[in-house]
Amino acid sequence: MNRFVEQFSALGQKDRLEIFRLLVRAGPQGKCVEEIKRWLRMPGSTLSHHLDALTRCGLLTARRSGRFIYYAIDWAKTAKLIRFMTEDCCADLHTKLGATPARSLSANRGT
Repeated sequence: MNRFVEQFSALGQKDRLEIFRLLVRAGPQGKCVEEIKRWLRMPGSTLSHHLDALTRCGLLTARRSGRFIYYAIDWAKTAKLIRFMTEDCCADLHTKLGATPARSLSANRGT
């Protein structure tokens, strides 16, 4: 539970949410710091602070390639956050339909 609270807190800041959304659109390859800075027109020290917060809470990964650092979404941890947010959202509806939320979520994911 504490990890999810930390992740929500990190995303609850406008600049961090913009960074997160930009990296979602970037896909698995992510973007290097210089690209993120250009896209969001954010000073380097401010960007570094926000990237660090998002990485510490587990929503981003960082990898070095030569002299560049690339940041990308940690899709597994982001999926866990989304599941946590939605796991009980339709419990009453699922009970009325005779399905458990877990079975319904699996069906929606095509598994």
